[in-house]
Amino acid sequence: MQGFRHSLHRAAAALILGACAACASCATAPRAWNEPGAELVWPEPPERARIAYVGAIRSPADLGVGSGWLDRLAAAVFGAEQARMVRPIAVAVNGAGVLVVADPSVPTVHWFDLENRAYRQLGSNLAAPLRSPVGVAIDSGGRVYVADSALGRVFVLDARDQLVAELGEGLLERPTGLALDSAEEHLYVVDTIKCRVFVFDRAGRRAGEFGRRGVGPGEFNAPTSIAVSPDGTLSVSDSLNFRVQRFGADGAPLGLFGQLGDGTGNFTRPKGVAADTAGRLYVVDAAFENVQIFEPDGTLLLSFGEPGAGPGEFTLPTGLFLDSSNTIWVADSFNRRVQVFRLLAEQP
Repeated sequence: MQGFRHSLHRAAAALILGACAACASCATAPRAWNEPGAELVWPEPPERARIAYVGAIRSPADLGVGSGWLDRLAAAVFGAEQARMVRPIAVAVNGAGVLVVADPSVPTVHWFDLENRAYRQLGSNLAAPLRSPVGVAIDSGGRVYVADSALGRVFVLDARDQLVAELGEGLLERPTGLALDSAEEHLYVVDTIKCRVFVFDRAGRRAGEFGRRGVGPGEFNAPTSIAVSPDGTLSVSDSLNFRVQRFGADGAPLGLFGQLGDGTGNFTRPKGVAADTAGRLYVVDAAFENVQIFEPDGTLLLSFGEPGAGPGEFTLPTGLFLDSSNTIWVADSFNRRVQVFRLLAEQP
């Protein structure tokens, strides 16, 4: 695992610079990635840094394949804009270093192999083309799960872009957020219109559901995203109730935190939610244009990011994912990129 962490950090470093792979002893991102003359970290000095900016991904060129035949072919067949992210809205990474990004404005799922510097677009082999891919997950074997909010289904694709299964036809109305449990035995699907979370097993069978419309515990108003903590706890961004709710794996409510407000620790447009290896929760707010980090009980630990288009700045961020090395991937939608950060300390 440690070797993979170094490998993933090296791959991330090459995304922007297109440079040769960094050596395993590199402990920090190259200075040129960040603001001139200083590493971009949160909080700012003299406090101890806990979050560091790594880089951003906008197109295959950021993997060093921009001058290759694949990028030229994509530009020729689909147009130059389709070879770039247009409105990345959800993001996920698996343990093999494969990054997938849902982009409803193309519409496609961008597939990046961070280790081997490869890129493709998924969804072209479906009988009916994707219309609005807004949620994405990927398992350890490379199977990609895509929630299409317009088609009302979740498509399961293999790494070669072949359809494996379709989930939820006639059941789901507007599927959005997706998450796999740690054993990859269950897929959780947030339905924003039905205000419910549906559960499917690995065979694609409906295995349960929880939630309904309302404002009480266990009730939702336009939920959007879901995350699974290492202990199996589920966290759902309950967007129009301006809070995050926590559930057991069986859907039993465990608690909630957050309220409408304009101060740190409050929410206005909570979207993506993710958990790190210690169970801390990360919530991206599209109105505050930052990421806030909480203890599971809702105690605020830290926030990072601000409005803008520069490194570490966001414009309508939506999706959020933390991988097993606590690398933080944020879909920075209106800046047309995924920004990458890393957790530096055990206690944010």
